[in-house]
Amino acid sequence: MSAATWKLSTVAMEHVVALCSVQPDRRPGSTGNHEATAYVEGVFTAFGWTVLLQDFECLDWDSEGGVIDFGGRAIELTPSPYCRGVAGAGPLRIVDTIGDLDRPDLAGTIVVLTGDVAGAPLTPKGYPFYASERDADIIERLEQAGPLAVIGVTGKHPALCGALDPFPLIEDGEFTVATANLRADDAAPLLAADGATASIRIDATRVPARARNVVATRGHRTRRVTIIAHVDTKPGTPGAVDNAAGVAVLLLLAELLGPSRHPELPIGVELLAVNGEDHYAAPGELAWLASQGDLADVVLAVNIDGAGFKGGGTHFSTYNLGHALTQHIAGVLEGSSGIREGPEWYQSDHAILAMRGRPALAFTSADLDRLLAEVYHSPADTPDVVAPDRVVEIAEALETLVTTWPA
Repeated sequence: MSAATWKLSTVAMEHVVALCSVQPDRRPGSTGNHEATAYVEGVFTAFGWTVLLQDFECLDWDSEGGVIDFGGRAIELTPSPYCRGVAGAGPLRIVDTIGDLDRPDLAGTIVVLTGDVAGAPLTPKGYPFYASERDADIIERLEQAGPLAVIGVTGKHPALCGALDPFPLIEDGEFTVATANLRADDAAPLLAADGATASIRIDATRVPARARNVVATRGHRTRRVTIIAHVDTKPGTPGAVDNAAGVAVLLLLAELLGPSRHPELPIGVELLAVNGEDHYAAPGELAWLASQGDLADVVLAVNIDGAGFKGGGTHFSTYNLGHALTQHIAGVLEGSSGIREGPEWYQSDHAILAMRGRPALAFTSADLDRLLAEVYHSPADTPDVVAPDRVVEIAEALETLVTTWPA
């Protein structure tokens, strides 16, 4: 490792640690989120970029846990992020099919969802980029049934919920019923108590809040490369790989592509620390899109999410590229020994542009399956799982991509 790369690795790790040290986490609207965006703004400004702050409204949330009591037994519950709180009592109703949600005796009860109806997280009803008729039907039936609370009996669902166990079946700040979750291994007594009276308490508070995207620009806006990393986290995780490491790439690029190092750039550059990728309503993405028109000015969108995991190298994937851009990217990345082409994936911010037909390039960790199963969205996502040299390698590759942009 050269002295310059070692120095950048040290700086990258300092950024990761700083972003992971805010409290309570970086969920949009929280104190920690405001500290993180102020940190990003400070670095962008220090290296001479023009900085724009995009404020928007969002929902913050806090919880102290939950419990259900029945038959002399108490079982702890995991509240769903952004759920309502509740305290009350009612009969238990075990529901394992969508059809059972039409039962006339669910009002005022504690509905326990299990089986196929609880097999995967339900799409939030207000999610702006994807809709599921099945999920919308389940949500509508639950709200119309009017239960006191909903408990999802779940386990792990790495593809959408990372390492969380139990995963939140309903993560939706617009859902009108209090909801929590329980691991299947802990649910047997509850599932055997259909019809019994239970008392439930879910300590949770929804808090109207504001948050902001941090956008740094240099050069032309009418023809630019937009480089994206989301700054927010799920509640309860330090978010080192997801996604302090990605933001660290942006912060390194603020230096590597700054005016003191490159007085002129051959293409406009936008560094976008977007705030909301891990939020049920994606408020930061919506705020940024509202300012963009038809996105025709973005000649390439680059997204870094889940990169820098020490368990493996880096994968890149491309979307909607023409021949010339494909060749340019290939020529740059073939010089990076730890970066290899991987499969397409759409669970991040590059999909917003790729689905609108814009050229896109995404970076994530090669050992993504392990990262999702063991680290993502959980308290285990701490700075010690980050390999800073991989963060630097992505940043240096993107510096080359921009500075050698074909005329």
